Amino acid sequence: MTAVLTENVRALYGFSRGTQATLSVAQPLLGVFLADGSPPPTRLGLVLTASLAGYFAVFAANDLIDAHLDRQRFAYVRAYQGFDIDSAGGRHPLAQGRLSPVMGMAWVATLGAVSLTLSAMLSWVCAALLITAALLEAAYCALARVTPLKFLLTGVMVALGGCVGWFAVSSEVDRPLLWLFCAWLAAWEIGGRNIVNDWADVEEDVHLGVRTIPVVYGYRVSGLLTFAFLAVAVVSGTGMAVASWPSCGVPGVAGTLLAGLYALLAPGLRLLRDPYPENAMAVFNRASLYPPAMLLIIVACLAARQVPGF
Repeated sequence: MTAVLTENVRALYGFSRGTQATLSVAQPLLGVFLADGSPPPTRLGLVLTASLAGYFAVFAANDLIDAHLDRQRFAYVRAYQGFDIDSAGGRHPLAQGRLSPVMGMAWVATLGAVSLTLSAMLSWVCAALLITAALLEAAYCALARVTPLKFLLTGVMVALGGCVGWFAVSSEVDRPLLWLFCAWLAAWEIGGRNIVNDWADVEEDVHLGVRTIPVVYGYRVSGLLTFAFLAVAVVSGTGMAVASWPSCGVPGVAGTLLAGLYALLAPGLRLLRDPYPENAMAVFNRASLYPPAMLLIIVACLAARQVPGF
C-alpha cells in the first residue's frame, strides 16, 4: 500500500513537473515585491498558495493535452545524458501509463479550481490573467504541429502568470517597472526555457512532425534567437533593479546583473559555441534557477533597507 502511494505521489509530481512548478512560484512572488515592497502577509500567502496550485495545474495540463503526442514520442525517445530539471518524478507519467487519464483530469481540475478561487479572492484581474494564461497554454499545445512561432505564446503566457503577483497588491498599469517585468519574464521564458527545451528534443520532434524553432530553422538560428532573448532578459532584469533604485540600490543592481550573467549569458555563450542538446539543457537548467535568484536578491535588498542605518 505504501509503495503504491509513493509511486502515485511521484507520478503526480512528475505529471506537474513539480520542481519546475515550485521554482516558477518565484515569478508572481517577485511581482508582488516589485509592486509593493511591504506586501500584506495575508495577500502574500494567497499569492503563494494560488501560484503553487496554478503552476502545478498548468504544467500537468500541458501533459494532459499532449498525452497522445507524448505516447508517440516514447517510440522515438532519445537516451538522456546529464540532468534535466523537468524530469524529477519521471517524464510524462500519463503517457507512460503510470497515471490514469481520470486521475490526471481530476488532479488538473482540482488544482485549477483552487488556484482560480484564490486568485479571484485577490482580484478579478488576477482571475482573468489566470484564465487567459490557461487558454494560451491550450493554444500552444494545439499548435504543436502547425507553426514554430508558437513560442511567442509562451512568453505572453508566462508574463501574464507573473503579473498575477503584481495585480494582487497593485492596480497600477502605467509604471515602467511593470512593463520591464513583463518583458523580463517573456524574454526569459523564450530564451531560457522554451527554445532550448525544444532544442533538446529535436530528434523526437522530427519523427513526430512537431514544428519548433530548432526543427524548422536549425541550430544556428536557434542559438542566435536564444542568446538574443537571454540578453533582453538580462537587460530587463537589471532595468527592474534600476527602476526600483530606492529599494535596491547598488547591491540590487549589481546582484541582478551578476545573476543574469551567470544564469543566462554564460551558458548561452557556451551553447552558441557548441550547439549540442546537452548544452541546451544546461541553459534550461541554469535559467530555471534565475527567477528564484532574482527574488532572493530583491527581497534581501528590501529587508536590508529595514535595518537602521543601512
